This record gives sequence, C-alpha cells and structure tokens, in this order.
Amino acid sequence: MATVKTTDEMVKELFDSVQAKKLAIEKAEKPCWQTSCMFAYSADSAHDRKDIRIMNDVRKIVDMLAFLIDRKEKSEKSAQELGVEYSFKWLGFTLDEWKSDFQTRVNQISIQEKRKELAEIEARLNAIISPELKAKMELEALTALLNKQ
Repeated sequence: MATVKTTDEMVKELFDSVQAKKLAIEKAEKPCWQTSCMFAYSADSAHDRKDIRIMNDVRKIVDMLAFLIDRKEKSEKSAQELGVEYSFKWLGFTLDEWKSDFQTRVNQISIQEKRKELAEIEARLNAIISPELKAKMELEALTALLNKQ
C-alpha cells in the first residue's frame, strides 16, 4: 500500500532540499583564483584591463576565452612554422589558468541566480508551512546548534 505524505512532510523535505542547496552555494563562493584576474586584449596596455571578478556579462567572458584560444592556436602554429619551442602565456598566465578563472566567474554568476530562485522558493514554503512544523523545525535547528558546542 502506498504511503501518502502529509503536507508538512512534503514541506519539510522541500525545506531540507533548499538548505542543502544553500550549503552548496556557500562552498562555491570561496574561489581559488589562478590568475591576477586582470584581463586585457592588449599585452602592452595596463590601463584597459578588466577585473573578471566583478564582471557580470557571461558573453564578455566567453569572448575573452575565445580571444585567448585563438591567440594560443595562432602563436603555436607560428612557432611550429619557425621551428622554435613556444609555451603560450597571456599576461603571465597559461590558457588553462585563465580558463579556470573564467569558469569560476561564470559559476559565481549562476550562483547568484540560483540564490534568487532559492529565496523565492523558501518564501513560498514559509507561506504554507504549518505552525506545528515551523516549531518542530526551529527546535531541530536549536538542537543542532547546541550539539555543535
């Protein structure tokens, strides 16, 4: 016979899911940058650099990576044509290091969107939670806090 979940049980499961996702977001927000995060399309110009840590336009980040990939491929082909050893770096960092930092920033941007979604879900859950379940969840949270000490 199938077990029918009560509304409170369903709400509790959803709250637990929201909390798990919040913890995952907190972990992802502590990045380990591999470059200076100061990108420029010109290696010689120091005043046109952009800090990728504050960029919010994913398309610009994609364009930056495309620029570096193109630059690396052409540089390596040129070195091969000349018969010389060549290791590509842009502003002192490898393509992989730049790519890692670009990916980190893109992940951060998506996290901001996920956080907004979770806040909306949590607000909607709070609107339908029963007083009994709310009290039970608060007691569980307090118990967990006390057990940490």
